Amino acid sequence: MKPIIMEWTKEQEIVALYLYCIIPFNKVNNSNRQIALMAELIGRPNANSLKAKIGNFGYFDSNLAASGLGHSSRLDETVWNEYSGRWQELEIDALRLIEEYQSARRDINPDIPSIPIGRERETGIKQRTNQYLFRNMVLSAYNNSCCITGLARQELVEACHIINWSDDNQNRLNPCNGLAMNTLFHKAYDKYYLGITPDCTVVISDRLYDGLSNDGKDRTYGLFNPYNKVRIIMPRKFKPDNALLEKKFNLFNQYN
Repeated sequence: MKPIIMEWTKEQEIVALYLYCIIPFNKVNNSNRQIALMAELIGRPNANSLKAKIGNFGYFDSNLAASGLGHSSRLDETVWNEYSGRWQELEIDALRLIEEYQSARRDINPDIPSIPIGRERETGIKQRTNQYLFRNMVLSAYNNSCCITGLARQELVEACHIINWSDDNQNRLNPCNGLAMNTLFHKAYDKYYLGITPDCTVVISDRLYDGLSNDGKDRTYGLFNPYNKVRIIMPRKFKPDNALLEKKFNLFNQYN
């Protein structure tokens, strides 16, 4: 007897694409509890089914550093094209669908627990703020690690805009306008003490040491200079946009 193949619905695929955006690439596996719970919630037979679908979206991601699984469908492409670059709309639709799945399951079994999906909003839709969505996408792309130092403590790593939030409306939520950096380096990048070239090489400004005592210069030099002229650690998906890096690096040169 041939196994029954369950066709994917568009609603299930929207949820899968959302998970593609917010789960680090190296954590997309069968043992990921979030994937297992979500697979059960949306009616997929097992975690492997949802894991494979998440991986398949990589086939359409031109900014992905590793290829997708290569078994994508026409519906995969339709959903990707509908939401690529419209990340806020993706989150709103995905969270609404997750709520609907949860409500339907609780109608059948009131003991089914809710899966935490984000910050509460007064409207009742569990929607994250724009900045929170951007942070999730960027940090997941860099596996929650600093792209310069490799620091892998999520609580010490931030999503840094290449072009500031206030300076580019079109790229505010674009994960390719983001870099994952530890708090200190993020601040240095924003203040143009640290630059990143279009080919993703770190440049430390001599201006960083101006006005410091000899001891202060030595300590600051020890913190930053080991990373001077070093290429950043590239993300597994949503690679930084070279044109945006160039625009920011031109500003860095103006300050230095």
